[in-house]
Amino acid sequence: LKKEDPSVSSKSRIVQTFTVAGLSLFQDEFYENIVVHFDLKGAPPRVSYFLDLLDIVARSGATGVLLEWEDMFPWTGQLAVAKSTDAYSLDEVILAEGYTHHCRALNLDVIPLVQTFGHLEWILKLEQFRKYRENDAYPQVICLGDEEAVAIVRDALKQVIDVHKEFGLNYFHIGADEAFEFGVCTKSQEWIASHGSGSSKQLLALNHLKNISQYVKQLTSGATVLAWHDMLKDFDTRVISQLELGNLIEPVIWDYSENIVTMPDSSFAQIANNFPVVWASSAFKGANFPSAKYIDIRHYETNNRAWIDTKIAQQEKFTKFHGIIITGWQRYDHMAAICEIWPMGTPSMVLNVQIAKMGASKDYHVARDRAARVLGCREFHVGGLDLISNRCTNYRTAQQTISYIETELEKNHHIMGWLSPYNMRYNYTQNWYVFTVERELSKLFFDNTVDEFIYLTISPTIDRLQKYLDEVKRLSALRVYPKRPFRI
Repeated sequence: LKKEDPSVSSKSRIVQTFTVAGLSLFQDEFYENIVVHFDLKGAPPRVSYFLDLLDIVARSGATGVLLEWEDMFPWTGQLAVAKSTDAYSLDEVILAEGYTHHCRALNLDVIPLVQTFGHLEWILKLEQFRKYRENDAYPQVICLGDEEAVAIVRDALKQVIDVHKEFGLNYFHIGADEAFEFGVCTKSQEWIASHGSGSSKQLLALNHLKNISQYVKQLTSGATVLAWHDMLKDFDTRVISQLELGNLIEPVIWDYSENIVTMPDSSFAQIANNFPVVWASSAFKGANFPSAKYIDIRHYETNNRAWIDTKIAQQEKFTKFHGIIITGWQRYDHMAAICEIWPMGTPSMVLNVQIAKMGASKDYHVARDRAARVLGCREFHVGGLDLISNRCTNYRTAQQTISYIETELEKNHHIMGWLSPYNMRYNYTQNWYVFTVERELSKLFFDNTVDEFIYLTISPTIDRLQKYLDEVKRLSALRVYPKRPFRI
């Protein structure tokens, strides 16, 4: 990616010349920032593959990456017990942000994400942190009124910031989404009671977000604090105003549907009452349904197109739409299974970065052509790729191999008709297919991820094959057969 930055005022449109895979374009930027999300709580890539993905992100024309480290960060001290056995080393994390150095060389902003309200399962699931839950039955939300619990969150923030700030931090994401139950633990209730008759659990939550945001700004020397919007949009706008959260937080409005169904005009208006600057957030993978094996590129393309129309319709309510974060979820939450892994999602990511870059021009044929060039492919078809280069091989190996096995199961006339001994050949080929996928994925992911992917994605198909084989053997041994009609 080559960027030329002509002198333009901050209030004028940003105009840049891009060369993407040999394609030079001179255009107005629709989004000031286009950020690609790495969800590392599921199927975290090996370092070499991570660096390759960062190259593709930069080559696509994105301006930054959102790194959601969770249990893959090299936590120390009290948090060391919570890190994954596959966690990156400190040297690897520093390498990762350029993964630090590499991102700097690629001119990518790095935005770390540390959850500070909900989605703290990676910590609260453990016995030693169980006492810090809002509700003992759900290891998701910390007890907001417990200073010791909040200190753990501050520790996590400090560890991540200490690693990243050396390379410059313009933005920091504090998560804060989907905190379904809060204000119920004893210390939270004590906090609410101690703050007078006008106090509430909303005040408790918003005060927590205010304190966390101020802490991040202090540690980062003023980085812009981002937070998911979904909790903020349901809180009392008067309390948000009293706490002046609009001066501290830029909400990231996420909606991964094809028509932005969760955000009617009234919801945008409510957010605009207190927050002059917002971000959009779409998806390129992992947001269709929890157990998805394949990428529905059409769905994600439609979602990103819809955000262009939504930004055009809603941007006058705000001082600024600061950018878009194109998310690539790897699990719906820490406890969920992996879905739509990176080799399958990369074409979708590249395409949707191009859509974001095309913006209001909405020339989606050009966007697909640019995506194909970035990927090194001859053509880009929504719903599939015509793959001719090594850059596309891993996508093809994982998805098409599984698809082939499933097609054989569903359409092979020997299986569907008679279960003949012909099917005994699967005794060999089923292992060949598994070994092929396993070999390719092992180059990209840790062994634990490969095992989980095969167990969730391929093993059910293999189990069906084995049942067919068992039935073939049983039928082959028969020498006497029942008379029709059969009793059902």
